[in-house]
Amino acid sequence: MIKITVPATSANLGIGYDTLGMAVSLYSHFTFERSDELKITGCPEEFQNESNLVYVSFVDALREWGEEPFPVKLDIHTDVPVARGLGSSSTCVVAGIMAAAALTGHTVDRAELVRIATVVEGHPDNVAPAILGGAVCSFTPEGGLPRCLRYDVSDNLRFVTVIPPYEVHTSEARKVVPQEVPLSSAVWQMGRIAGMTRGLETGDLALIADANDDRLQEPYRRALIPDYDAIRTTCLSGGAGTLWISGSGSTLMAVTDDTIVAKFLQVRLREQFPTCETHILTCDTEGAQIEYL
Repeated sequence: MIKITVPATSANLGIGYDTLGMAVSLYSHFTFERSDELKITGCPEEFQNESNLVYVSFVDALREWGEEPFPVKLDIHTDVPVARGLGSSSTCVVAGIMAAAALTGHTVDRAELVRIATVVEGHPDNVAPAILGGAVCSFTPEGGLPRCLRYDVSDNLRFVTVIPPYEVHTSEARKVVPQEVPLSSAVWQMGRIAGMTRGLETGDLALIADANDDRLQEPYRRALIPDYDAIRTTCLSGGAGTLWISGSGSTLMAVTDDTIVAKFLQVRLREQFPTCETHILTCDTEGAQIEYL
């Protein structure tokens, strides 16, 4: 039996639409073992079949290596909510690929994991940090393999995460984002992406706040999150330096460099938004892990 642990991720980091992502300290755990028939536990009954994304990714990886698919016992325990902008699908994809390698004796490095996961997921912005840990800037050259630039994130930073009790599906969130933008908006983004990555590395909260001023997607996606304005106001007045939409939402993530401020802010958020789930997270530095039980 093997156990695979994959961190949640926050894509975009405000300013880095479809390019930046970060692994955070919220996890999904998957155990696998060979079996005579497929048996999946730990998830809703509607996903306990061959269409389960974990098993689909498992089968896709086997076929990538010329292996015949086979049934497994799969148990899922996750703290990562579905369709909230925390990379829940990426944790499933990464786990399935790693299990396929482990149960067939394949040794794969992280670059190969990113390559296959990008094929399955369609883009690397969530799967890359889930595999590599840290903050990652990803892009795929024309006709080439994904390139992933990994950045360490300062230990001083705390990410106060607010998860509303409703979903925002990525497909819907993409529909509201303009397909063309003015040159001035593109220029606006470029310098700020560099500022964001440097700020995360150094723990410079003021730099992170200055850089986090997106013009490509957040002005449009915020309308899909009814609590956006109220939560943002509470976070900024409560000591956070800035706030961004995690992935396509509905999760919002505020940033502070003071643990005490983070704890006070969490208390305030729980009082004012009792239906929202809140966490104080750090950047996960290890990425996906595997162990034999």
